[in-house]
Amino acid sequence: MKGISMSKSVITKYENISVFSGKPTQCTHHCVFGNGMRQLADNYGLTIPLTNKEHNLSSKGTIYQIHGNPPAEKLSKMLGQVAFEKEYYRKLVCGKNDVDPAREEFRKIFGKSYL
Repeated sequence: MKGISMSKSVITKYENISVFSGKPTQCTHHCVFGNGMRQLADNYGLTIPLTNKEHNLSSKGTIYQIHGNPPAEKLSKMLGQVAFEKEYYRKLVCGKNDVDPAREEFRKIFGKSYL
């Protein structure tokens, strides 16, 4: 995947609804962030749609708020790495534009996809 630029999320195809609440998207969270990593996250599609409240603009905070919530920040980075590794492997095995067999198999076994 070196040098490949992806603008769409490799984590979810539903970019207009928050991955947490299903509400309309207000912002995009970069799963890998800090020290210039935001652009790399954009390049590789390591982003998720959120509401502002879920992202970092809530004064009260929520269990879903990512920034300012160290466990959520760590999970965000872990999600980004897992998504990158899965997408990298999928492209090696399936080719650039083929359907993801892992997601379809998950959907077949568990009845739906959560992504």
